[in-house]
Amino acid sequence: MLEFAVDLGSSNITIYQKGMGLVLREPNMALLSGEGDVLREAGYKAKSTHVSTLGSSKPAFPVKEGVIVDLDTAILVVGEFFKKVLPQSFIRPKFSVLAIVSAAMNTEERKMVEKLFSKLGASSVYVCDSPLALYEYTGTIGGLFVDIGGGKTEVHAVSGEGIVAGCTVNIAGDAFTNAIIDYIADTYYIKIGDITAEKLKCESLSFYQNDQGSDFISGTGLSDGMPKNAEIKANDLFFAIAPLIDDLVDVISSVLGATPPELAAEIMKKGFFITGASSQIAGLSQYLADRLGLYCTVLDDVENAAALGGGKFLDNMATLSSLIGVQLD
Repeated sequence: MLEFAVDLGSSNITIYQKGMGLVLREPNMALLSGEGDVLREAGYKAKSTHVSTLGSSKPAFPVKEGVIVDLDTAILVVGEFFKKVLPQSFIRPKFSVLAIVSAAMNTEERKMVEKLFSKLGASSVYVCDSPLALYEYTGTIGGLFVDIGGGKTEVHAVSGEGIVAGCTVNIAGDAFTNAIIDYIADTYYIKIGDITAEKLKCESLSFYQNDQGSDFISGTGLSDGMPKNAEIKANDLFFAIAPLIDDLVDVISSVLGATPPELAAEIMKKGFFITGASSQIAGLSQYLADRLGLYCTVLDDVENAAALGGGKFLDNMATLSSLIGVQLD
């Protein structure tokens, strides 16, 4: 039987296959067209087609803030991805799925994940909190993990006994993008779209105080509706995002304060781990380290760490069983 670990993120879906390694990572996005929301494209094709056509089809994002919000579309999108990774044969191969999900998911939301993969034909579905997968990926005896994704940020202290303290908040990539849109509207009186704001976030935003970089943007003037251009400096973008990051610092401090003394002492000595696509914003990891007064370790593969940790669990499900206190078949 084939075994997969699937990191079900808001922005991307990553699939790890036992014995093969990472086999797929694509945007968690669909393009729907026609009556009945017929799937036109999924993943990278959906993203590139949407950028080039701008509005001829309806974009859909089945996972938001780490939770499935549209099961039907999720089945379409993830189904397309599994067509790529499952062997093509007359007899559908049997497979199992270890789903890596937000630790904040409630029971009903977890059942939705199980239903998703069962609908796709999985013979068994296990659900694993992403902080546990990161813990397994690092091989540490215990630590504090800050996973800054697209829809949410997971901040959790994990030891050999499992998750001992933690919090999940929506201070993440999508919130950063929206903050940039609002800041440029308030400061330059120009309306920009998600694509422009995303580009600024990924290419121009910096937490280095001496960063003199800038970028030119085009948008619509809020006063007259006419096309307008502006030069946006890295410092402008810093001021747009800094309040959110300061809130995140408070969240991390709160989780550290709720961590048992022995593990907290270990974290104070060796610092915290940071991962997630949005953790790659220039200077962000050092900014957080300075604000918290802790050493920061950026994981080697920030975009795939959770899926890789899930892959390690596939080789030893007994470890996952001990962490969650449930016997897994």
